[in-house]
Amino acid sequence: MNPLPTDFTVSDYLIQRLHEAGLRDVFTVPGDYVARWFDYIDDKARNVGSQLNRLGCRSELEAGYAADAYGRINGISCAAVTYGVGAFSLINPVAGSYVERVPTVAISGSPGTGPADRPFARTYKILLHHATGNYGADRDAYEDITAEAIIISDAAEAPAMIDGALGAALSEKRPVYIEIWRQLWDTPCAKPEKALVIPPLPIDQDAVDAAAAHVASLIKAAAKPLFWGGIEVQRYGLQDGFAGLVDQTGIPYVTSLLAKSVLAETHPGFIGTYTGPSSDYSTYNTVDLSDLVVVTGDLLTDDYEGFVGKDFRQMVVAYDSTVRVGEAYYFQVPLAAFIEALSIALKDAGKRDPWAVKGPAVIDPDFKPFPPDVITYARFFQRMLTWVDADMTLVPDESSSMYVSCNIPVNRANAFVSEAAWGSIGYASAAALGLSVAAPDARPVVFAGDGGFQMVAQTVSTMAVYKRNPIIFVMANTIYGIEQALTNDKAYTEGQPFNPFNVIPSWDYAGLAVALGAKGVAVTTLTELESALSTVKADLDSVWLVQVNLPADDIPQEILRLASNTGPTPP
Repeated sequence: MNPLPTDFTVSDYLIQRLHEAGLRDVFTVPGDYVARWFDYIDDKARNVGSQLNRLGCRSELEAGYAADAYGRINGISCAAVTYGVGAFSLINPVAGSYVERVPTVAISGSPGTGPADRPFARTYKILLHHATGNYGADRDAYEDITAEAIIISDAAEAPAMIDGALGAALSEKRPVYIEIWRQLWDTPCAKPEKALVIPPLPIDQDAVDAAAAHVASLIKAAAKPLFWGGIEVQRYGLQDGFAGLVDQTGIPYVTSLLAKSVLAETHPGFIGTYTGPSSDYSTYNTVDLSDLVVVTGDLLTDDYEGFVGKDFRQMVVAYDSTVRVGEAYYFQVPLAAFIEALSIALKDAGKRDPWAVKGPAVIDPDFKPFPPDVITYARFFQRMLTWVDADMTLVPDESSSMYVSCNIPVNRANAFVSEAAWGSIGYASAAALGLSVAAPDARPVVFAGDGGFQMVAQTVSTMAVYKRNPIIFVMANTIYGIEQALTNDKAYTEGQPFNPFNVIPSWDYAGLAVALGAKGVAVTTLTELESALSTVKADLDSVWLVQVNLPADDIPQEILRLASNTGPTPP
């Protein structure tokens, strides 16, 4: 590589501020517009005390998913790619970070004013590589999915612009996009003089107090109030405050699928993970019986449309600095302030005796008969109930496994990671890479559909290169199962043909894992599964792929209920 300058540069500034914000690792895909920044990261004699570690990924999709998952555990993350082809490929993961409130920093290098860049293009009327011709197009594409999207074209302005973007990411828990002209990587700039400022969220104390008083009055009057722990509780580090509110009041709580494990599920107030009609009966019934649900820091998706439509007035939603109480709205009410004020407003209410308790962990049985030793979804996840350990992090993909795996008890906070709101299939496998870097003592266990896995299969190579140790269960049935159920579930219940667009090719996933430098095994029977489970759990130093061969006409009952919007029946 070309020698790095001795001056303090824009590259150094970005590295130091990212490190100060809590970042330690960057997920990258090379490209000439951004590559010079990688030289700075890789030079371990530079930025002593503020060094970053670079992990090269096989695609922008992989880098973005890995960064997103890393940020859920670490509190900030970064994916760095090149202009145009890289930045546009990164949009899907960043959009997921935006929806699910992860402060992912997307870094892109871009054509600048060097002799081979924009002046050359203007003079000779040529199109620069990776460019559309509109040199603001990348930034513009990110504006609706980030807290801030910027192009840095002046080294003198770089410090303030970088600080502003990082402050917005950490304050709002949203991604940001930082594009830097490539000649600036080596351009001198001022060093940081003061600590990075994280702007506080706007707060209207009168609105906070009024919202808390309103909600407290409803809670006191309710016979069966229920808290709903949401994802903002985790993103803003409010777990202790939320747990204290539950303990103080004796009011039970559920979580959404997105927020599963916001507290360790050994907490005595925990009832279950609520996923609408796909929930287990105990959890579904508790939500149904409640006469007041206080959603604390969660977005509501169409998984919950039946619940939302039942009684608008019996629901409080505190999310994104807004509290809605029936048809009343209170603005500029950050969740931290609301939890604190609500706790104060309920001091005189005392602690209730619990009106609901958690039922046993339940995986629905097979929806129709299958041969006794064949692996099915139900039999696999029934085995997971006792196989999963507390030091594992469960990572279900947006697949037929997601709504089943949420019934597995998770006895550690932040030990279940899913992209349940954005729902991009393929996320989980690459996310496991990021999780294994952010929390190396917590082994990721992925439940991936074969269709989603095919989108990011090469992430297994990255895991092997960096000696990560996730376990990836590929549920191989040659069908986009959840898509088939949602478009025509009669393919399962009445034997109708699968939609051709939901049929996917069969791969030798175990063989592919070996070719990519990992370990793999294929299983079809319960006996083979038992042997594989013992082997992969004992090998803590390798990434393992277990190809779980399933009948093509198998589907979890939880998915059939989701597809038909039919709640569970009593056991």
